Amino acid sequence: MFLACLADAEGAPSEAPVIAFPADMPAAAADPPSRPVIALHGAATDRLPLVDRGQLWIERADPRPEAGVPRWRPSEQRALTPGYTRDAYWLRWTLRQDGEAARYILMVDPARTESVALYRRRLLPDGGTTPWQLERAGTDQPFARRPLSLRESAFPMRLDPGEVWELRLRVASRSSLAVEPSLWVAEALIGEQQWRVWRDGMLSAVGLTLAVLAAGLGLALRDRGYAWIAAFLTCAMVYEMAMRGTAFERFWPEATDWAQRALGTTGALSTVFQLLALAAVLRLRQTQPVLHRVLGVVVALSFVAVAACIFGDYPIGTRMAGPTNLSLSLIGLIASVRAMRRGDPVGGVWLCALVGVMLGMAPRYFSLMGLLPYADWVDLAPSMVGTAGAAAVLVAMLMLLQRERLQRAQALEAAVLERTAELARASAHARASDAAKGRLLGHIGHDLRAPLASMVQLTRRLTTGAEFESTRQALEHGGVMLLDTIDELQRFARQPDAEADVEVLNAPVYLYGLLNELVLQSQALMLASTNRLALTVDPALPAVVELDARRLRQVLLNLLSNAAKYSRPGEIQLTARPVGRWLALSVIDQGPGMAAEELARIFDPFTRGQAGRGVPGLGLGLAIARQTVRAMGGELGAHSVPGRGSRFTAELPLIAAGEAEVQWPPLLSQPGLEHLGDGWAAVVWDRCATVREVMLERLLQCGFDASEAERVEDVADLLEAAASTGAGLLVVSSPESTALGEWRAWRARWPGLRMLLCASVPRRDWPAEAGLALLPKPAPQELWVPALRRLCLAVDVRS
Repeated sequence: MFLACLADAEGAPSEAPVIAFPADMPAAAADPPSRPVIALHGAATDRLPLVDRGQLWIERADPRPEAGVPRWRPSEQRALTPGYTRDAYWLRWTLRQDGEAARYILMVDPARTESVALYRRRLLPDGGTTPWQLERAGTDQPFARRPLSLRESAFPMRLDPGEVWELRLRVASRSSLAVEPSLWVAEALIGEQQWRVWRDGMLSAVGLTLAVLAAGLGLALRDRGYAWIAAFLTCAMVYEMAMRGTAFERFWPEATDWAQRALGTTGALSTVFQLLALAAVLRLRQTQPVLHRVLGVVVALSFVAVAACIFGDYPIGTRMAGPTNLSLSLIGLIASVRAMRRGDPVGGVWLCALVGVMLGMAPRYFSLMGLLPYADWVDLAPSMVGTAGAAAVLVAMLMLLQRERLQRAQALEAAVLERTAELARASAHARASDAAKGRLLGHIGHDLRAPLASMVQLTRRLTTGAEFESTRQALEHGGVMLLDTIDELQRFARQPDAEADVEVLNAPVYLYGLLNELVLQSQALMLASTNRLALTVDPALPAVVELDARRLRQVLLNLLSNAAKYSRPGEIQLTARPVGRWLALSVIDQGPGMAAEELARIFDPFTRGQAGRGVPGLGLGLAIARQTVRAMGGELGAHSVPGRGSRFTAELPLIAAGEAEVQWPPLLSQPGLEHLGDGWAAVVWDRCATVREVMLERLLQCGFDASEAERVEDVADLLEAAASTGAGLLVVSSPESTALGEWRAWRARWPGLRMLLCASVPRRDWPAEAGLALLPKPAPQELWVPALRRLCLAVDVRS
């Protein structure tokens, strides 16, 4: 088509309209005295730039006073890129053909220029000239009326040897003005046009393909983000086609006014759609609400600028669109950076795409403002960078979509596997529970038989005498232990693996008193197995610790029961010692021990070692004990050597507490308790005021004439006053408060004096002698009352 148009235009000089004198041409008075001549040599030069080879004259749109008469001046590259201006620019050249005849094309870039008019005349050898001929191009002319069907403004001409032509080019535009004229040899321009058409077509095809892909994804996924990306790509593609003249040629060849207005309109809409896509993809409404509201305001201002570009003064509209486009770009950068910091994987891609687009558009903006000369790469950079950025965003979104689908599939598969595993575990648990309950019913009689048999033996040995009270206490403790065992068996039968059911209530307790009480409770077990139990408490331990006494008693009784059950006659040790920040309680026996493989399974429910064969039991005790210790924040471990016994150690958090915080057990009413202290005067002394109050209340409840001493020096005064009444004398104190020497002095002064010492830690420094009894705090009733009876009724009392 280009060759056909060129063939039709070969006779253009004679067919162009002839005018007498153009009214809008600079006056002849302003002509320079001499005209620089450009010598042409045909095909020797394919393209001849004309920017710096001509003369420039500016026709002011708003005439203003100037000194002198305006004249032509040499043209320069910088002067031909004024940016937005209402002035018209005139360029003048004189061409002389020195070689053979040739066809030339004067092409004026860029293609967006609105008004381009070429005046030309031939200079005759005799000094005369031919009339002026006028041809028009630019977007203010319908495309069909152009001299050549090219997107750029182009004028064909033929020069014979020796011909001299004068050209005057007038250029004006409502859009940013830039003039890049060049003279092409017609044959050379054919290859250049083919390259430009192929290049622009490829860019348009890539943009259209991405737009169709984004639109399809938006419809398929019902995602507005993809839809806005499709709108952005479509609008950006139309904008770039309008900048290169393709849109005027293909879409609106007759709409001369719209050819200019489409530039600013599509450019502003491209930026708006790009930011709306970013807001949808990054979910700015939810993640960055303040920035989303600011974006809404700027988008509204952009639409005002678009309306001005379409219906109002176009230059004003384009000047309004510039700041709004810059604001939108800055908002996009801030939103992308925040999204990237929040961990959104698309935020980084958007940031790179925005930075690339801004860098690609920067030369164009500088050129539109007249700060940078026009060049072909200035128009190509935004298209290439924008298309690459959009492609990167789409690829990132598709990869994110694929990853999300893969994650959902994996999550679904994991959920199915987990549900299947849960069903399998539930089925196995149900079978194991049924089997466990069957074994429970089969062995529960054996588990209860041993303590019941021990209680029967103790009952048969029960006689009045010195051992009556200790035997009675052993029976009582054995019954309590049976009740606790039955409670635990019932709990385990309901939910064998429920550790959360263990309720732990920590409170301050006397550790030595608690362990001493456990020793008393275990006497029935020791008698039945012909073992003896030894208690060892490290003096470095705090006297008062914070723990759940009931749960600890259950654990230790369980361990002591196992030790008595499996040990041969000998000694079983119960020890307490500090290990760093932990309280270590150990039960050590001299039984047959266990092998390593047995030790690894000893805490599993219904698991028993080789030594357990023939011995009644369910194999639940250690499992229950470990669950309880773990609920208390500790751990239960075991160490064993075959043939040398076993050691089970419960490690619990060691939390020291104050003695004043301990709750002492109250005295329960029993026959004769209120007359136990008749005729006796008692003095209470202890360093802790709370302990003094509890002891005083107990003595009063037992019928003593009791008083409290604030200082140890006051004890002697109170005893002196009581001795004058003839009453029996009793001192209730603690080894920490009263020294052995003071006791000796008081006993020498009052020979009938009795003393009840309540110790918070084991004491071996006080001798066992008449009139002296030593109890562990908090002195439970089963120890407190018998001790008072022995002190008040016996003639020779030994603790």
